Amino acid sequence: MNIHSRRCTPALFGTALVIAAGLTVAPGATAAPAPAGAPSSAVASAPAKQCIVRDGYPPAARNTSVGGTPAKYKFSSSPYIGGRYDSCARTLKLYYGGYASPRWSYYEISYTYPTARQWTSQRGQMGERRIMTWNNPERGSWNFKVRACAQAIDDAQGRNCTSWSPQLFVYTGTG
Repeated sequence: MNIHSRRCTPALFGTALVIAAGLTVAPGATAAPAPAGAPSSAVASAPAKQCIVRDGYPPAARNTSVGGTPAKYKFSSSPYIGGRYDSCARTLKLYYGGYASPRWSYYEISYTYPTARQWTSQRGQMGERRIMTWNNPERGSWNFKVRACAQAIDDAQGRNCTSWSPQLFVYTGTG
């Protein structure tokens, strides 16, 4: 019989007793299982992807901010304009408005996007606070401007409009 192994037996028994006592005091204190398909050594999950929220700004129009969230900008005789890109929601939102008078019929929204070769225009409904949304917007530089217009019978072009808002720049890339 090996005397050395008899001396280790009481030490091993004492260690097992301490571990058992610890589990009795805190029965829920066990290691969390690893996620399915992960190596057994992986206990913590990877950090969540960070979102990019970027507000638009008017590069060539200082002192035109009217505040708000996101910040909005306007000239004295134009509608306001603001924009926000959210990478997690995958949306680009254009905020515009400020006119509710019956004199005005619609907003004219003009914009360019990364692969556009010219400005695109479309009509938006009148109102104090309007929002236009692009889902999964093309990555890159977007530019916007807006004005309020009225239909007029005696106008040769069929419309009478306010001045354009400040031109707004919004970047939808990741960098």
